[in-house]
Amino acid sequence: QEAADLHALLQAVAHPGDMALLKQALTLDWFGLGGQALYQLINNETALDAWMSRFLGYYQDWQQTGLMAMMQHLLAQEKIRQHLSKTVMAERQLTNLHHLIELVQQAAVDKHLGINKTLDWLRTAIAKASSAEDQQLRLESDDDAVKIVTMHRSKGLEYSIVFCPYLWQRSDRLNREKLLIKCHENDRMIVDLGSEDFERHREQALKEELAEDLRVFYVAVTRAKYRCYVAWADVRSQDTANESAMAWLLEFAGADFSGQQARLQGFQKEDENTFGYRLLEVPGEVTGSYQKSAIQADFLARKRKRALYTSWQMSSYTALSALSLNDAPELPEDKAGERQVEPEKSKMDLPRGAHTGNVVHDLLENNAFIDLAQRKDISAQRDKACQRYGLKLDRPEMIDDLLQAVVVTPLSDKDSAFCLMNLAENQCLKEMPFYLSMQSMDASQINRILQDTPAFQALTAKQMCGYLTGFIDLICEYDDRYYVLDYKTNGLPDYDLETLTHAMREHNYGLQYWIYTLVLHRYLQTRLPDYDYDMHFGGVRYLFVRGMQPELAMSGVYQDKPDLERVEALAALFGGNQC
Repeated sequence: QEAADLHALLQAVAHPGDMALLKQALTLDWFGLGGQALYQLINNETALDAWMSRFLGYYQDWQQTGLMAMMQHLLAQEKIRQHLSKTVMAERQLTNLHHLIELVQQAAVDKHLGINKTLDWLRTAIAKASSAEDQQLRLESDDDAVKIVTMHRSKGLEYSIVFCPYLWQRSDRLNREKLLIKCHENDRMIVDLGSEDFERHREQALKEELAEDLRVFYVAVTRAKYRCYVAWADVRSQDTANESAMAWLLEFAGADFSGQQARLQGFQKEDENTFGYRLLEVPGEVTGSYQKSAIQADFLARKRKRALYTSWQMSSYTALSALSLNDAPELPEDKAGERQVEPEKSKMDLPRGAHTGNVVHDLLENNAFIDLAQRKDISAQRDKACQRYGLKLDRPEMIDDLLQAVVVTPLSDKDSAFCLMNLAENQCLKEMPFYLSMQSMDASQINRILQDTPAFQALTAKQMCGYLTGFIDLICEYDDRYYVLDYKTNGLPDYDLETLTHAMREHNYGLQYWIYTLVLHRYLQTRLPDYDYDMHFGGVRYLFVRGMQPELAMSGVYQDKPDLERVEALAALFGGNQC
């Protein structure tokens, strides 16, 4: 149940503008909202807006710091531990919750999963109900634990009290086997696939099975330090039971159940200090399957006839990208064995993965570009960012070298002055958030508009409506023209145009920059007098930071200027003029 609740919560965090998912999450015991409190909240627009704002903050935390850090922040901020402590089995629930968060975090790290694919993984794990060793229930405490182990694994161990409920049984598989028998003959194992001696080999196999059962029986009943409980059952399949190792040892063969009881009672009389026997009466007869009785059935909620499903949602580029027909990992795992011809060895030494990207984005966002170009001391800020995102470096100055190359490299073949360090702070809009209105549309309709564009991957069909939200790394103005810039830390074999184009398409960054272009287009339409797309929009630049070299203009940079006709077609598909 905790896994299902966690999935509901993470869905609301991953789509912070989806009111239905938010309300669903708030019904969880985790938030301590009773029926009246929840009713008042749902009918209070101001309070709901405050909750949506908080969930948007958690979404940003998840993007920037990862699942584990976000969940720890959420648990503390919403006082979830305090709320759960008032519920039944509180310790069990809290233990399960923390264990689940660890499992999901480990999967996200091992499999390089982004937000939506993390949700997919959790949903699949719940459906499969895997019994893998690392997903077994973690006990609140081992003090009162009941340990269930196989008899083979118990050899050499000791337990205070041991229960052996199934020693009276014996498998009848060999009696029914018609195709293959394995046994030993002349000190060699043989396999009989249907010879004339098949029945003789079956008898030999039965004897060997009984010998192994006797050995395991001995292991089982000698594990107890103080007391061992062994059961014998009166069952219809007496022939099979009477052939078991326990029946052989007690010489039960040929005796009915009353005779077997008399023999067990005789053992008790012979030595009452070490052996006890009791017949357990079973009251009544069990018919059908067991069902828990309904308590206070009069208070069960009535089924709703009205459907609560709505196609309205708060979505993102990441969610759209997950619909790519040729899907690639959202956080690709770089292969150490690939050919590397990067311009500087220091950039090759930087670890691959999201933690490096997070540090680079953080420092580019929170430092003036001119300061990075002039190698201003950012060691304290850099080390704090590395610690925050879990990036370990043998030589932290590698980050400084990389950032200096990024801000100094010219972003135009024709104008060497166009580089980040020459942009004033008031010419830059960093990490610009946006909400792009979407009318009811099918995501696959984007394919018709962007077909044949080199960096775009076609999408599968999905009905969408609501808002598309996200953050643009950088919008800047240079020479009266406005540009969309995005930073990428992908490690590539090389950074020539063909490789960059392949990487852009593989991860569907083309879809991303067409959306960003539409956002900036609408933004400038409302903010810039006499706005003209061809005159004022300069294009997009995707900066693959590992390949940027100050002495080589446009190195590691993928550029494009989407044509106005397709931008307007996208605008018409999304509908309206809201952004």
